[in-house]
Amino acid sequence: MTALRRFALGFPVTWSHRRACSFDAVADPGNAPYFISWDPGSGVYGEDWTVAPFDERGVLLSGPRKDYHPIRIAQFALHRFGIWAASGDIASRDDFLAQATWLRDNQARGAVEGLYRFEFPWAKYGAAPGWSSAMAQGESISVLLRAQNLDPEKGYGDAASRAAIPFRSDIAHGGVVWRSGDDVFFEEIANEHAAHVLNGCIYALWGLWELWSREREAWQAALVDECVDTLARWLPSFDTGWWTLYSLLQTSTGGRHVATLKYHAFHIAQMRVLARMFEKRVFEEAAAHWSEYIERRECRARLFGATLRSVPERFLGRDTIAGGART
Repeated sequence: MTALRRFALGFPVTWSHRRACSFDAVADPGNAPYFISWDPGSGVYGEDWTVAPFDERGVLLSGPRKDYHPIRIAQFALHRFGIWAASGDIASRDDFLAQATWLRDNQARGAVEGLYRFEFPWAKYGAAPGWSSAMAQGESISVLLRAQNLDPEKGYGDAASRAAIPFRSDIAHGGVVWRSGDDVFFEEIANEHAAHVLNGCIYALWGLWELWSREREAWQAALVDECVDTLARWLPSFDTGWWTLYSLLQTSTGGRHVATLKYHAFHIAQMRVLARMFEKRVFEEAAAHWSEYIERRECRARLFGATLRSVPERFLGRDTIAGGART
């Protein structure tokens, strides 16, 4: 990512960015195009898929080391599925199935089956190679369910069920769920530091909800309900009164993890989907408030100020677990 692009992400040069969402999969879970869309391009808010390398099987590779990144693979798959569903484009269907096949074939075996392991570190969150993610599990479930509908004889449905197994265990026991009392949060970075990343929890929730819609198991319903109730209670913690927080991680000096415009827009779209999915007014109200923040000049000014204050925190590493950041 170029320095200019980082600047545009942190200090928006335009405030027109919005993120589309779809309610079709609420009515037809695990089959209709996904709830949210991504920009595949290399612009400010894009995912760089149009310029990314692929392996010989057509599976997306990421980063300078050309790693297999389960979250990016799942999101690229869902993006290509949406194009295929809308246009019947065979190349998009083939791309989707190539990613789905990788997700089917690369689940870990061991004490907790069905995990996707990340073979590279994420130093900011104190994650060593081999870390796992509820977001990867949930988005992969959403991919595998759609692949099962396209090609029922290839074992994608069984892989979707295995991908849900890590939701049955908390982080201390190798799973992806953070639990404290009545609070349940699906962790994008499932380690002991539990940053509580908002968008990652919601993507994870959607996948488990889609699987429950298919399998109707009691443990799935109970866990979905617990997570939804937690999100509803915790929304004020992610709302600064003028913008949203990306996570609840705070720097060693108390600085908060304010979302960029890109992720603020994701949060708004996710709230709208949650409102339709679970018929809870609190999510629709959050979407309305957060949309207003983008339009208000004083909110934009406060975002600029918060971003400026975060620069020395990042430079000195105070926003990392190693530098003292904590939830």
